[in-house]
Amino acid sequence: MRDTLFGEQIDGFKKALMLNGHYEIANAPIKPCEEQWKFTAADLDYQMTFGKPTIVQPVDGSSSPPLPQYRSIAQIPKTADPNDKYDIVAVVLFVEEEPRRIQRDQGRVIYVREIVVIDHSTEQPLLISAWSDLAENESDLLLQKAEQLQVVAFTALKISPHKGFSMTTTMSTTIDHSPVGDRPRALEDW
Repeated sequence: MRDTLFGEQIDGFKKALMLNGHYEIANAPIKPCEEQWKFTAADLDYQMTFGKPTIVQPVDGSSSPPLPQYRSIAQIPKTADPNDKYDIVAVVLFVEEEPRRIQRDQGRVIYVREIVVIDHSTEQPLLISAWSDLAENESDLLLQKAEQLQVVAFTALKISPHKGFSMTTTMSTTIDHSPVGDRPRALEDW
């Protein structure tokens, strides 16, 4: 189920919710979702609303985020279930200068920016389409360091048929500008 946080809510819940975490959420009303706020036809017909009385508790008693399951680009199947998500660590080769505006139904505008990455498992670079906030704020940070090679981690990417084999960000995608672990270290040495 989707919930969108605005303004101060983002900072308020940033530390309470971790990607792939399991939570008990109380005092978050569920109501029908208006069609204009759905990103795809597969989105649920309901949305959750967070507010000041909302309480978020980790179910497993742990508040530390689970570690991403990084895959090399070559390990990602070219055809997969459209709901499968993948975590990768790669070297950023290119970031589109400005995000493009896409006009959606009912006059809504969203932004997309292309990012090209590679890792040592393949000679074929991978195109990632970053959407919404990731096309703006996070991609701006990548663009600022575009002159130097950056090892960056992307979580929860989906396969996209756009321009051949490529990937796209999702509502769950995060971009880690300073990933840690064996895979990021191996790419830095590469």
